[in-house]
Amino acid sequence: MKQIDILTSNNVTIQYQLASVLQRGLAYLLDSVFVTIALYILYIIILLFAGSMIISNNGDGTAIWTIIILFVIPIYAFYDLICEILFKGQSAGKAIMGIRVVKANGQLAEPGDLFIRWAYRLVDVSFSLGGIAAIFISSSQNNQRLGDLAANTVVIRTKPENRYHLRDILQLTKKDYTPTYPQVTSLSDEDLLLIKNAIDKVQGYPNDANKKFVLKLVKKSAEMLNIEEIPKNKITFLKTLLKDYVMLTR
Repeated sequence: MKQIDILTSNNVTIQYQLASVLQRGLAYLLDSVFVTIALYILYIIILLFAGSMIISNNGDGTAIWTIIILFVIPIYAFYDLICEILFKGQSAGKAIMGIRVVKANGQLAEPGDLFIRWAYRLVDVSFSLGGIAAIFISSSQNNQRLGDLAANTVVIRTKPENRYHLRDILQLTKKDYTPTYPQVTSLSDEDLLLIKNAIDKVQGYPNDANKKFVLKLVKKSAEMLNIEEIPKNKITFLKTLLKDYVMLTR
């Protein structure tokens, strides 16, 4: 699973998992199904409430087909753009698949960014039946299609593969354990879950990005807890914070 390093406003690098070709493709298919169902329902409504009147005034039914086309084209064309603007980078399909369009710097994509990537859909998706998009997503460093490259956006996962809860951390402690850093209770559950995820990431994928993130996390944690002397083994330090937190708060 490809990842992207994003530098936050606090000068801390956070890794996000990038959406794959399959995930983005399934989101597109789901959106297509939703749009088709919506248009079919609209078609039935038009027939029920206005069909007989329109056809009676124009025997070949040209008027009703004109109305349907006027609805079909805008809905199919602008569905993704409107949804992503209204729902902060997500359509219905993307929400179900747990993915979102954001800027490459991690901030929410602005309407102008979303418009640029939407405009490239004609080349990426429509004219090539998704072939060009699939090639670029698979081969580019950050899983970007042409529209993403032009708009400087990426599609990230909002539902990471490894999700942890405090009940997972409970297994790390022993009944006779004595906390080393009692001030750790000033941190929040979210802070400790971030630490837990960082430990698992660097142990599972010991690359330079993960190691740098752990070092920054250790430094930031020590500053927040007023810890002057940090153990040489940074992972041991973070694990100690986890154990102390669970023992003092559970």
